[in-house]
Amino acid sequence: MSFGENVGYYRKSLGITQEELADRLYVSRQTVSRWETDSSFPDVETVIKLCELFGCDMDTLVRGDAEWSGERLTPLEVYDKHMNRFSAAIALGVFSILLGVSLLLLTYAFSLSEIVGIVALFVFIAVAVADFIIAGINHDEFIRENKNVSPYGEERGKRFRKRFAVAIAGATMLIFVGVVALVLMCYNDDFAPIGFSRGEWEYFSAFVLLFCISVSVFIYVFFGMQYSKYDVAQYNKDSESGTSEKGADEEKNKIGEAISSAIMLTATAVFLLLGFIGDLWHPGWVAFPIGGILCAISSIITEAVSKKK
Repeated sequence: MSFGENVGYYRKSLGITQEELADRLYVSRQTVSRWETDSSFPDVETVIKLCELFGCDMDTLVRGDAEWSGERLTPLEVYDKHMNRFSAAIALGVFSILLGVSLLLLTYAFSLSEIVGIVALFVFIAVAVADFIIAGINHDEFIRENKNVSPYGEERGKRFRKRFAVAIAGATMLIFVGVVALVLMCYNDDFAPIGFSRGEWEYFSAFVLLFCISVSVFIYVFFGMQYSKYDVAQYNKDSESGTSEKGADEEKNKIGEAISSAIMLTATAVFLLLGFIGDLWHPGWVAFPIGGILCAISSIITEAVSKKK
């Protein structure tokens, strides 16, 4: 690949336009266009700035093949891949807890032993806790080792914000779908298949609602963290000041608060569902102490991973 082709490849990998690249280098868009068509060549100082921006060495940029050496990712590409994995890990951890509670309701629907549902619940909780610990520690290490990431291009940010709006609207609609399904299933016996008792069918309808809530919460958490991913300036500020400083602590506190909120909302939903549908107010209250324990675990984990080694 020529120098111009390498510049174009790296620019596109950052998700920025020729005009945005020109603004960062204090040149005109036409100048960048001439570089990419190999009509002109920048001075050495500008080449060095391009290498810093693209996260590549001068030899690769000037006479190498940027696409062939694709395993050498730019800092922004490394950051993007990590934040995607981190967002998915936290969202899946929250989803795992809610799914465990959903499966507990499912054991009542199919008249299975309560111990099966309880064991399944604690297995999913254990998986979620392990997920939070690993993801938190890896994120802490990543921030210390990766600094000064170039910001995303404005066009890429606009495309994400459009997807974000659709995702949040879809997650909200899914909750309403779960509520409608609960009402129809509980108050219309025609929907109950043969073999289900009235009580079992009500538990199954509660499972449907809680599963819809679980998926919605996953979308809220994942896209919420993805939204913050695009604030690269704040990330650079936090990474420069150290992960134990105020900025990074606030980020982890927000994650911990989101997890705790999801846990307690689920506990409340379980209590109300067990009470109104199964008249199990007395055993249903156990959802709150369990939720409190999970919140305490979440707080301990986020506090632990926020401390520097």
